[in-house]
Amino acid sequence: MESSIANSSPDDVQNKPAVLVADDDQGIRRVLCDRLEVAGYHVEEAADSSAALEFLRTRKFSVALVDIIMPGIGGLEVLSTAKSEQIPTMIIVITAVSTMNNAVEAMKRGAHDYLTKPFASLDLVAAAVARAVEVAAQAAKAAELDTVRERFATRLAGGDIIGRSPAMQEVYKLIGRVVTNDATVLIHGESGTGKDLVARIIHFKSARSAAPFIAVNCSAIPHGLIESELFGHERGSFTGATERRAGKFELAENGTLFLDEIGDLPIELQPKLLRALQEREFNRVGGAETMRLRARVIAATNQDLEAAVRARRFREDLYFRLRVIPIYMPPLRERREDISELAEYFVSKAVREMGAKATSLSPGALARLKSYDWPGNVRELENTVMRAALLAPGGTIQPDDIELETSPVSARRSSVSDDMSIGELLSRRVAQWFEESNGEEPRDLYEKMVAELERPLIEMALKRAGGNQVRAARILGLNRNTLRKKITDHRIPLTRYPGQ
Repeated sequence: MESSIANSSPDDVQNKPAVLVADDDQGIRRVLCDRLEVAGYHVEEAADSSAALEFLRTRKFSVALVDIIMPGIGGLEVLSTAKSEQIPTMIIVITAVSTMNNAVEAMKRGAHDYLTKPFASLDLVAAAVARAVEVAAQAAKAAELDTVRERFATRLAGGDIIGRSPAMQEVYKLIGRVVTNDATVLIHGESGTGKDLVARIIHFKSARSAAPFIAVNCSAIPHGLIESELFGHERGSFTGATERRAGKFELAENGTLFLDEIGDLPIELQPKLLRALQEREFNRVGGAETMRLRARVIAATNQDLEAAVRARRFREDLYFRLRVIPIYMPPLRERREDISELAEYFVSKAVREMGAKATSLSPGALARLKSYDWPGNVRELENTVMRAALLAPGGTIQPDDIELETSPVSARRSSVSDDMSIGELLSRRVAQWFEESNGEEPRDLYEKMVAELERPLIEMALKRAGGNQVRAARILGLNRNTLRKKITDHRIPLTRYPGQ
């Protein structure tokens, strides 16, 4: 056990927030201790799990930085033990093994935060500690801490999420927090990002894992049947209703109901869903009996629901009722560092499930995958890699084995020439919407066009302004606060622009 307490006076210990750094790497401990002492904290060190627990049990710390892999029981068990013994210390888990399960498990067991090594910046670590110290002070004033449920599922159904990027670490943190409660969750993001997988993981890591997980695709059910599909119906309630039928809300009792593509729910049915979520009760179609809603509801969408609310295609009150806890699934182009790990996983899947002969990817093939924007996201990457693994003539996938031009989205992009006028671009896009409407008259073209033009326009201005929002707002002719709101609405990642 190592400690810096010998160099501190009792007054220092009492006047400074105390931080414990628990890591078996002496170099990491020294770097963190030096930075945190400069920030004004009293810091003590522990080189293994038993020393960390002894410190936590016998000393009062505002925050503890705990590595997952240490001699002894390990950091996650230190975290669980501290929580079970109600030790009032905010614990930040740190690890070089930044898997999804580690992040989810850490947050589920009650970690305040989760940081990956190597640290992007020691200033970010100091900022995380500062936030945790503030939370600890608020908790001490209230004289109570939230208790975290220890029960967790022994396996995941439906697969796992792959990715260690900062964007995915935020997703894992949110999953770890929502599995301990029954709050309604809205998962939003582009098609192919894995929204359904997140919903399944939340279910199978929650206390509802033994009950059914029922998924409904709101865009795949004819409008005339969706009410019966969700809420059930009584015999004779409509033509063809020859017997009573339970709906998905009943079938998901005590489990989870996953409403995929919730943006396509007919506007006339939205009040009934709102009532079910607000009152926790509903009626079958044609029935007078009031049924209790005992399922957790998770919704997902690839649409901009805020724009749909403005266009009056989606009820604002339902939007906020669904968006109790929002989870944003980033597109693959915003987490390119995950492409290698995903691609290798899909190659092994092709070998395991389809008998593919190619078992690896060449550096050139990986570089080709990383240079592509992946408009179809993880789903498109999976199809591309598995096709290459099956068709590659050798045991290693080469750049020429990878076909990237098969995506309909990328084909549309490539068909637009660089010298085409704005008017021609707009005309082509409107014509495309008419083609995709299957003979029906398209709606809300103005809102759609504004949404498509606004984001790239803001991104170009930010790039030209070097990330300076004041300059970008001046270029666009917008108020800075208006620009900030639009950046938030479009979820534009500012980290990609220099100067941020």
